[in-house]
Amino acid sequence: MKFDHAVIVVPELQGAMDNFRALGFEVQRGGANGPTHNALIYFRDGTYIELITPIRRSARIVFRGLYATGLLGFVAGRQAGIMTRFLMWFGAPAGLRDWCVRCASLDGTIEKLREQGVETTDAQSFSRKRPDGEVAKWRLAGPVDSRLPFLIEDITPTEIRVPFEDNCNHPNGVTGISAVVVHAGLDPPWLVLGNVSIRTVVGAYNPLALELSSRGDAKGPLARDKTFGAQITIT
Repeated sequence: MKFDHAVIVVPELQGAMDNFRALGFEVQRGGANGPTHNALIYFRDGTYIELITPIRRSARIVFRGLYATGLLGFVAGRQAGIMTRFLMWFGAPAGLRDWCVRCASLDGTIEKLREQGVETTDAQSFSRKRPDGEVAKWRLAGPVDSRLPFLIEDITPTEIRVPFEDNCNHPNGVTGISAVVVHAGLDPPWLVLGNVSIRTVVGAYNPLALELSSRGDAKGPLARDKTFGAQITIT
């Protein structure tokens, strides 16, 4: 298994792309996936940050209203599998909402997790049509405990879903994600997935935070009014 991507839910896609470009990132439109669309910030090792939101503004308003009234959990609970998790993304405030781990065998990983007593959803298939017309296909599943990452297995070649080769030269010098910092819920409290360290801390962090490595001079936390509250630090 290896780290795949982090998910930042944003209120509006073009504005989010503008914000992250102003922070020095190369940002590419990813395409539409059902009622949502996304933009992607790629890194040389094939990992990325996903900016995602419902396409229709009315859908965003409905999700936020249901979340504010406490009804979204009920609605999400009536959905099949991994969709319960995703619906909760769009009701909660914008920001860094989730992270994903890539596995060679999704079914095998689910089986091993269940053997260890981790309750997981069944696998579901998804697809996204890129702006150039190419269609990426993959399967998702995940632990029911949303503090743990969800899981992805590519059906089409990973490079169709993650065409990073010509899209990862960031003006701010960032070369990749060096760490995901999780407030609680992992055992052991520190591990490495590919080039990304995963560690837990107690205290100052939100439920999730990212640390990015850079060859440039700009270091430190990114302005959270530009990242929609996501805690991201360049180290």
